Amino acid sequence: MLPRTNNIFCQCILLLLLLPNISWTQNKFFVPHNTLTFGIGTSSYYGDLSSYSRPVQSTLDEIRWNVGGYYTHYFTSRWGARVGLRYVRIAGNDFNMQGVDGKLDRFARNLHFRNDLKELSTVGIYNLNPSPRYYNKRQIFSTYLLGGLAVFLHDPMAKTPTDEWVKLRPLNTEGQGLPGYDSPYKAWSAAGVAGAGVRFRLNEQWDLGLEGLLQYTFTDYLDDIKGSYANPNDLAVYGSLSVTMANRSREVVDAYTGKNRTAGVREYVLDKQPNFDPAQDPFTSAAMQSYGRTEQLRGSSQLKDSYMTLSIHLIYHLPNAVRCPRY
Repeated sequence: MLPRTNNIFCQCILLLLLLPNISWTQNKFFVPHNTLTFGIGTSSYYGDLSSYSRPVQSTLDEIRWNVGGYYTHYFTSRWGARVGLRYVRIAGNDFNMQGVDGKLDRFARNLHFRNDLKELSTVGIYNLNPSPRYYNKRQIFSTYLLGGLAVFLHDPMAKTPTDEWVKLRPLNTEGQGLPGYDSPYKAWSAAGVAGAGVRFRLNEQWDLGLEGLLQYTFTDYLDDIKGSYANPNDLAVYGSLSVTMANRSREVVDAYTGKNRTAGVREYVLDKQPNFDPAQDPFTSAAMQSYGRTEQLRGSSQLKDSYMTLSIHLIYHLPNAVRCPRY
């Protein structure tokens, strides 16, 4: 008879040798199937106009929406792959920084944007609860993780002082394309995708799901902001609108909300110039007259832009084809 220690060792070795066969057997008897999903939900943006350092406020300040559809193939009890198409709107506004310690300069900057992303994604899905052999025997409640890649088209826009939405990319607001400046940014980019979700079984064919995704993009221009202020004389090559949309610090009214900015600007000026007379017009102060000077930082390139989505999913399990036995 083998000593107990050796016996346990032999059992462990045997289990390790059998694991691949066990896993193969589970996948062998799993019947692959497909689903179609419709999703709708919220979207939030993080970047130069919605600070990473204030994640909760940034998530809630400018919530917009997303809508999309997905096709998913489950090829094992654990793993699946999904292709999706979505329309995602994001937005950001410096006006939200009014009264926020350490962010008064952003309020003074007075930039805003919205961007409609047309997104194509491919992700892998890992079921935390292994699926049974047949999809119609699935659990009432299941959870999953997912990760992959998305590519998207985007075109940031902003309101002019006359309340008209205009596209920002053609205006090259940071001097893109001119000698000594960056190249114009592209209308497409990509993002790494990571998230998690839950599914609730409604009946044999339908599930209701909830899914959260973070898309960290490879661009810093979702908001049309990255580097430094360009020389207005250089921007004049692109027209007066380019000059106007590049530096909006001296606008009394926030074009996006229609609200007066005087109180917030006064707070910024008193922080920079403690001896400034608060009874005077803060827009006439030295701090505001010099705001947006050439090569002053307009944004930060330390982190790329990102967006988060939270979606409710209605999931339809496509019936498997009936296969007749062979004799």
